Amino acid sequence: MDNRVDNGLAELHRLHLACQEVEEQIERGPRQLKARQQVILQKQAELEVQKQKHKTLRMNADQKSLQLKSNETKIGDLRVKLNQASSNREFDIIRAQMEADTVANSVLEDEILDSLEKVDAAHLAIKKLEEEVAQAKIEETRLAAQISAAQPGYQSRLAELQSAITNAETRLPADIVTPYRRLVQAYGPAALAEVDGTACNSCYVNLPAQMVMQVRAGQVMFCKVCGRLLYMRHDAQTKS
Repeated sequence: MDNRVDNGLAELHRLHLACQEVEEQIERGPRQLKARQQVILQKQAELEVQKQKHKTLRMNADQKSLQLKSNETKIGDLRVKLNQASSNREFDIIRAQMEADTVANSVLEDEILDSLEKVDAAHLAIKKLEEEVAQAKIEETRLAAQISAAQPGYQSRLAELQSAITNAETRLPADIVTPYRRLVQAYGPAALAEVDGTACNSCYVNLPAQMVMQVRAGQVMFCKVCGRLLYMRHDAQTKS
């Protein structure tokens, strides 16, 4: 029994799968780097938002502090007027105003303390985000170096596999080269499918017994359901 064609398909499938794996490794590096860069951009955006928040909180605290000083000045002026009051009625009015302003200042002081606590918290958040951005940039640089160092090896391995595929394709029967190339262009490594027992490993449909026998005999067959180029491993043929 001549199994050379069938074994050639099995080897081609193995080479295509290996080639696909290397191509995925080559593409994975830039994707990982891009994802890391997106993390940096996100952290930088969060940092800018936090800085703006800190600025707003700082301005709010400063405005309250200015309002407190203005109120204290107003109370000081009222104290002078209180000492200069010409009647009991005027005295009571001024004193009531001073008491109201003093209560308002007490509330304002509490608000200022709360605002300053928020300012401090926002400042700590800024420091934390700055550290995260710096660490993310370090990781990006390290990853970029790793990817750059790995690429030549991947490219070399890819060239070897592509050369091996080309050599293996030269041993295909002339009448299946065109449909084979069409399938590879459409499906990549999935253009070929192993026959596992009696089923196509692509669509998992059981093949007719006659077709299984033909594939086992080394004849070139296409699955009538999914159209894949079928093969059976040499060890499976031997066991049969």
